[in-house]
Amino acid sequence: MSGAFVPYHQRQNKAVDRHLFVDLLGRLNRRRSISDYTYISFGGAFLEDFKLIHASFGNRDLISLEMDLVAWKRQQFNLPLSCIQCLQRASGDFISNYAVDNNAIVWLDYAAARDTREQFNEFQALLPKLREFDIVKITLNANPATLRASNICDETGKPETMEVLRGRRFAEIQKRIGDFIPQEFNTQSMTEEEYPRLLSKALEVAANDALKGRPDILFQPLMSFAYNDSAHQMFTVSGIVLPKKERVRFIADTGLRKLKLTTLGWGKYRKIKLPALTARERLFIDQNLPKWGAKAIQKRLKFLFDKSELRSLEILKNYIEFYRQYPNFHRVLF
Repeated sequence: MSGAFVPYHQRQNKAVDRHLFVDLLGRLNRRRSISDYTYISFGGAFLEDFKLIHASFGNRDLISLEMDLVAWKRQQFNLPLSCIQCLQRASGDFISNYAVDNNAIVWLDYAAARDTREQFNEFQALLPKLREFDIVKITLNANPATLRASNICDETGKPETMEVLRGRRFAEIQKRIGDFIPQEFNTQSMTEEEYPRLLSKALEVAANDALKGRPDILFQPLMSFAYNDSAHQMFTVSGIVLPKKERVRFIADTGLRKLKLTTLGWGKYRKIKLPALTARERLFIDQNLPKWGAKAIQKRLKFLFDKSELRSLEILKNYIEFYRQYPNFHRVLF
């Protein structure tokens, strides 16, 4: 699965994750001038996050990495800003030759599930090369079905039982990144709810191992989310390289503990699962916010978003949690 041609600007869960990252950078801007950072990411054909970063902070040093020749050429046509440098280069090659002279924000926006090991290796290779207060965001495929499909039959022609399926999925992720997986995880971790937690704890092991040669610094997680992007669940962690002696003060000065969506520990995450709302539905819900809660609003709506009243309430609660970042898509004639 490649993300080079995916229209992420039209994916509401991905859009919310992107805007939450910008909100986080705004909070970090209290201590560090984000506009002075070099922004490095996988821009894809549309370069959406580059436009958002520049619009929010005015960064003038932006680098997009794209290995696919067709997507790279499309970037040249769609280039929204002259300060974006589009490199036709693989992320691994860029990291191997990493040479950024100032602080950087690096978003390793991976999509391919089969390359998990390579992605962990690149994450580990990058961390020791970073400066204090550099910011890293990493996105991984967190769909258990990519480890083994659920429609495979056993030797008798019957579909595999869930127990067998989870066992083989766990064996596959062990084969890929088993040296990073803590012992607390097992076959029961192969669910949509637990798999992101496994990846989070594995990233913790990878980060600590990568920085063992620099005992004065650590990689501090700040936000973690799981969300569905088309047919795949994705998991993302945003963090910062901090001097250990400044961790407590930095978190206090930036007010990170006061942010409801902050995740300062490994193994925890929040789910972004937003409903597709009509303009009228959204306006009605927003008119009742923030005064009323999900139960009261659902009663006022007089209909459900799901056949199950409980699931409908959960959908509404998720919207209320992220309504400030919910994207607006409109048809525009140029």
